[in-house]
Amino acid sequence: MKITKGLSALTTALFLFTLPATADEAPPETFEAFDSFVESVRDENNIPGLSVAIIRGGETVHAKGFGFADVATGRSMTADTPINIASISKPILGIVLLQMRDRGLVDLDTNINSYLPFKVDNPHVTGEVITLRHLATHTSGIADYYDEADYAPGTDSPLALTDYLSLFLLPGGPRYDGGAHYLEAAPGEVREYSNPGAGVAGAVAEAVGRAPLAALAHDGIFRPLGMENTAWRIADFPPNQLTMGYQEADGTLEAHPPFGNPNYPDGGVFSSARDMARLMEVLLNGGRYTGGVLLSEESFTVMFRLQLSADISKGQRFFWRDRDGLTGHMGSDTGVFTAFYFDRETGNGLIILMNRSADKATGAAMKQIAAEIRQRYFQ
Repeated sequence: MKITKGLSALTTALFLFTLPATADEAPPETFEAFDSFVESVRDENNIPGLSVAIIRGGETVHAKGFGFADVATGRSMTADTPINIASISKPILGIVLLQMRDRGLVDLDTNINSYLPFKVDNPHVTGEVITLRHLATHTSGIADYYDEADYAPGTDSPLALTDYLSLFLLPGGPRYDGGAHYLEAAPGEVREYSNPGAGVAGAVAEAVGRAPLAALAHDGIFRPLGMENTAWRIADFPPNQLTMGYQEADGTLEAHPPFGNPNYPDGGVFSSARDMARLMEVLLNGGRYTGGVLLSEESFTVMFRLQLSADISKGQRFFWRDRDGLTGHMGSDTGVFTAFYFDRETGNGLIILMNRSADKATGAAMKQIAAEIRQRYFQ
């Protein structure tokens, strides 16, 4: 059964980051008033825990946790508590792929079947060529699909990525259903958000890099940037370090332990607000950090270039996407709702990580906190 994540419709309807034309006050000297505001929003919307980071002029000026990472144990949420950042993982995957481009291992416009250990073929289209650029812009013709029943609670999924994708993308797979998970559109014609598309891009990275995506990201991004509370695998964290997730059901909040998703490239990264702020600082500094650069100047430019014509979709970059004048990505999955957005021109940015699923309450809270940050600190 096809299950489409509800994040896109929810966030589009809420216009999460809309900002008043003018601000009523200058930025305060301390963050006490802002912290009090966030705590009141958290309490009003029954959000167990959240963490926030504010970047101004390319530097992190505030990072703080609120509430609980685990309500049952009373463990506090801090700026260093790792949480599943969900689909914000996709642009991180994009950085890994662009690092491979810099090493001459992949070409963004080459048929992905040149790299994969299996063949992706849309049965509704004849002679199509799907590329990494198509996957990174959600124009590959691979439809969206995921099923929470496939998640492994409390542990990494035992199912290999290629085996999982084969279930529904390859003829003979038990969920192939006559190619039901492909669109009747050639690559590049239609943009439809695709979690399996990110999975296929991750499979390309692993095939070409001859290593798990977790290792590629650790060696190329997390370790060089000092992101010590960030990893793509649950097994890479000590017990009781990750955030518990929560989901509203019948008026109560149900606890959900961290889970392993077999399609982990689409949203499997765990990170903290402070670590993600470090990544944002580097992005706002042209990819440069002490001791190195994240990407070549050319690949960095490619990453933030608008990729699609306006008649297909506005604001789509290489996995990144524009919203309300900012560039970034949102994330939503069972028990989490996250946002990572920045303005490359001013060097301002915001990170909001919640351990409750996207719904009416968390959508309202996200909108309020994001608008408050922009009004107070983006002037």
